[in-house]
Amino acid sequence: MRTIHAAMLAGCLCCALMPAFAKDAGWQWYNEKLKPRDEERKAAPAAPPPQMDILEKLATLQAATKRSLYEAILYPSSENFVKYFRLQNYWTQQAGLFSMSAKKAMLENPELDYNLQHSYYNGTVKNQLAADYAEQRQAISTLAQHYGVMFFYRGREAIDGQLVQVIKKFSRNLWPERDTGVG
Repeated sequence: MRTIHAAMLAGCLCCALMPAFAKDAGWQWYNEKLKPRDEERKAAPAAPPPQMDILEKLATLQAATKRSLYEAILYPSSENFVKYFRLQNYWTQQAGLFSMSAKKAMLENPELDYNLQHSYYNGTVKNQLAADYAEQRQAISTLAQHYGVMFFYRGREAIDGQLVQVIKKFSRNLWPERDTGVG
C-alpha cells in the first residue's frame, strides 16, 4: 500500500510539473519570436549615422524600395515580401502625414485655398463670372491704352467673314467705349 501511495504521489508531482516545461503551442495563437532583452540591445549602442542631404536620403529610400520590390518579385519569399511591404508602408505613412500637414497649412493660411479666390460653387457662379468679366475688361482697357489695339483680316477666305462677327462681339461686349469702325 505504501508503494502505491508513493507511486501516486510521484505521478501527481510529475503531472503538476509537466506544464511548466511544455511549449505553449496551440491552434488559437501563434508562437511569436521572443524579443531580445533590453540589456542585450543596450549592450552595443550604434553610432548615429551622419546626416544625409534630403535629396540623397530620398534617392536612397526610393532605390531601396525599388530594389526590395524587384527582389520580392524575382525571389519570392516571405522575408523579401516583408522587407518590401515595410518600405511601402513607410511611403504610405509619409504620404498620409504630408496630406495632413497640407490640410493644416490650408486651415492656418486660408489665402492658399484656390476656391476662396476663384469660387465656382452653385451660389457664387454669377458673382465670380461678373468679377472675371470686369477683370477682363480692365485688362483689355489697360492694354489698349498702353499699346493700342488693331484688328486686321484679309477678307478673301470664307472664314474671314465669320471672324468679323467675333470682332464685333468683342468690341460691343468687352470694349464698348471705343469706336471700332466695324459695321
